[in-house]
Amino acid sequence: MLVFPIVFFSLRLNVDDLLFPPTHGKPKPRLPIAFDNTRFLFLTTCLMGFVFVGENFVPSIWDAFQFTGATATVSLGFIFPAAVALKDTHGVATKNDTRLSCLMIILALSSSIMAIYSDIYGFFFSLPTTN
Repeated sequence: MLVFPIVFFSLRLNVDDLLFPPTHGKPKPRLPIAFDNTRFLFLTTCLMGFVFVGENFVPSIWDAFQFTGATATVSLGFIFPAAVALKDTHGVATKNDTRLSCLMIILALSSSIMAIYSDIYGFFFSLPTTN
């Protein structure tokens, strides 16, 4: 309950930048979303509607946790740090660091794909439980 507003705030800002790109250098710059009530209300309503519909079609919170773990956790824990090492704007990383980063991304993507496949398979073809 306390995490949702923080996550939703960043979601709304990112979707706003995606749908309404900033107008740097143009004659009339775009207002930030905090000062544009129409855009703020539109994005908030659409995103909340999308979240509401999604939450009503997910039968169990465990399913949402499985997909979140298979995607966001792998990205935050393995893919993003390796991508930062690959970017290396200061030239600190060695060739071995670059190889390890590539290997880490490949392994993270393959395990994430397998986890997502397993989640989808379990979601549609799960065995009935006996009580």
